[in-house]
Amino acid sequence: RVRRLPRAPVEPGRRYKYNVPSFLTYQTHLMKSVIDLVSKCDFVISDKGSVELPWQLKNLRINIGNATYQMGIGGLHSTEEGACHRYVKGRRKRDIDVASYYPSIILNQKLFPEHLGEAFLKVYRKIVERRLRAKHTGDKKTAQTLKIVINGSFGKLGSMWSVLYAPQLLIQTTITGQLSLLMLIEAFELCGIPVISANTDGIVVDYAVEQEPLVEQIIKWWEGITNFEMESNFYKALYSANVNNYVA
Repeated sequence: RVRRLPRAPVEPGRRYKYNVPSFLTYQTHLMKSVIDLVSKCDFVISDKGSVELPWQLKNLRINIGNATYQMGIGGLHSTEEGACHRYVKGRRKRDIDVASYYPSIILNQKLFPEHLGEAFLKVYRKIVERRLRAKHTGDKKTAQTLKIVINGSFGKLGSMWSVLYAPQLLIQTTITGQLSLLMLIEAFELCGIPVISANTDGIVVDYAVEQEPLVEQIIKWWEGITNFEMESNFYKALYSANVNNYVA
């Protein structure tokens, strides 16, 4: 007999706090103050069941190196406009993305809707692992289909009409993603490697060829601390109208 699972009852106005994972550590006073601010914010559920970004974060602009970053419910993004990063001999522009970022956060932190129990994680993990196998074996149709399933399931954490509805998990996932990227950005900038763009699940760095070993070292350090896996693409040039509209 199939049992229909109920949606989680979450009344408008409910407040949630972000739980800071132990691996999030920063080196600068700026980022230490940012994580302190985030931990004190109240994330409130609106009348439509969505999560509202606290006013403290709406007005927050994080300046690291020559870039400015803004947090949101969906993800982190840099704020460049009309940016032009031309080809320069002896330099590399590297797009570094986290593989299956939000699904990895969910699985690493063992986040599951309370009304569904840990069975959610067992099913979700099987789908993620099947998608990764398909991706690595070149089965593009299965990989793309399951990518939609995985990302759609994450998105439904914020939909009051879905059985997966769990706004506190949406907050925990996206805020962890943003703060983790900021930790990586901070590390690159402190080592003299400029970050020229950032958006949701990855960043673009611009560095001299001889800095390649240092870049690799920082990536490995971050992967070890966070338990995430990075993927890279290399650009000759990057021309951005803004962070979401660009030619690389």
